[in-house]
Amino acid sequence: MDTVTFKRITPHESRIYADGEHVGDVYRQADILTPGRVFYVVHLVEDPRGPQRVHDRSRIREVARRRLASHPLWPQ
Repeated sequence: MDTVTFKRITPHESRIYADGEHVGDVYRQADILTPGRVFYVVHLVEDPRGPQRVHDRSRIREVARRRLASHPLWPQ
């Protein structure tokens, strides 16, 4: 998976594409424990590890790439 891109669907949801193929989603959620703050959930298709929570928006691409590279069900 060389190219990872994102497409915003709503203000709180984006699609993750790798080499042009839809491979997951990113969700923006309010942090109920810290009012006024948000976090992001990176969820890949068919990933048995489940979603990954990201607190720093600037790390979403890095986390998505790392999760794609280590996906246990997809060939490398």
